[in-house]
Amino acid sequence: MANKLLSFYNLLSTVAGLVGWPYFFWHLKSRGQGESFLPRLGLRLPEGPLPTGAPRLWLHGVSVGEIQAAIPLVAELRTLLPKAAFIISTGTETGQMLARQHFSPQGALVCYFPLDIPRAVRRYLDYLRPQVFIGLESEIWPNFLSQAHQRGVRLALVNARLSDKSLRRFVNYKRYLSGIFNLYDLVAAGSLPDFQRFQRLGIARSRLHLTGNLKYDRLLQGRDESRLKEFRGFLEGTEPEPGKIGGPVWLAASTHPGEEELVADAFQELLGPYPALRLVLAPRHPQRAPDLARLLSRSGFSCQLWTELKSGRAAPTAPVVIIDTIGDLFTLYGAADVAFVGGSLVPHGGQNILEPAAWGRAPIYGPHLQNFRWARQILEEAGAGIVVKDAASLAQAVRDLLDQPVKREKMGRRAQAALIPHQGAARRQAELIAALARKVSAED
Repeated sequence: MANKLLSFYNLLSTVAGLVGWPYFFWHLKSRGQGESFLPRLGLRLPEGPLPTGAPRLWLHGVSVGEIQAAIPLVAELRTLLPKAAFIISTGTETGQMLARQHFSPQGALVCYFPLDIPRAVRRYLDYLRPQVFIGLESEIWPNFLSQAHQRGVRLALVNARLSDKSLRRFVNYKRYLSGIFNLYDLVAAGSLPDFQRFQRLGIARSRLHLTGNLKYDRLLQGRDESRLKEFRGFLEGTEPEPGKIGGPVWLAASTHPGEEELVADAFQELLGPYPALRLVLAPRHPQRAPDLARLLSRSGFSCQLWTELKSGRAAPTAPVVIIDTIGDLFTLYGAADVAFVGGSLVPHGGQNILEPAAWGRAPIYGPHLQNFRWARQILEEAGAGIVVKDAASLAQAVRDLLDQPVKREKMGRRAQAALIPHQGAARRQAELIAALARKVSAED
């Protein structure tokens, strides 16, 4: 990006920060949050001592999915760079919760990522002093990248993802943006379509690599059978008490507004042939759980919150369980008999349809999978994905799998087997990052 354009962008981002902070504050408070407000504006620096060791690696993942994907990557980096110090940042409070839970006990400094406002970025870089910055998936922040580059920070974008929509927008301004994209010393694309899209942006071939997707590694390596048994106990109950629910479990996962109504309609239809069917509803944003409880109550369904079952305060007596926690969804796929993955019946772009596949569950999903076309292709080539378009087809797909357990099992095995050839992305990406970090050490 030309200097004049970058200066104009910095002016706009500063004005946006000054004018837009009330909306940002309201947005957080409306979700029952607010902890990230001051840190992201650069008004509060990360708490706690900086981690010791070298090189100092700053890894950023915006939310829960990226932080989960980072787990095998950080494990590989610790093997390759045993003296490295780690800073882990997130953009969301849900992601922050998971990062603290997993990485803080390992000695990493966990913090929020600043908004792309010049002063906020400057304060964070002055304080954290990273030697290598690692962004996951789609972290293109012109001001941050420019300031970090000027300070000699090596920049890596791994598990790199670029949607068709973003590509079209960036291509229109390619002559201005190619300089920003080429600030990255390393771009490790998560799939062949992403690799090809980054090529079209003019990223130097020496910087661009095709490594595969971290989420493949996390999925098959991250299954915890003891946790699965525990979750099944929460859903089924460990004692045959009167009034306790039993029967098949349908998980509707990562749902968005506009989808829950369709799921409720499909569930109502399925209760005819399967009166003991249980619906486990996991909204993309768990803080929506109270709203969904009211929605389902209006449809005539009694509900229980997952935290009530998980804590042992209640036995599973309601036909609907609403998930109101972070970090449990992946294991819940294994506890379900049938899984629908949301964000796909509405034009959101989809969610990760490979998570149920890792547990041997052939996923059901809608047509809006623009952000996961690579995953859809893998599953459908294996004959292990089911596309639906509305409540009626959703109910029919769930019923077909429940009616035919042999078919359900075979499709599940095909879904799981489709992931196996794609293992090793975490190691490949870690080796590229380690090579970049060693260049920093050699220069020092």
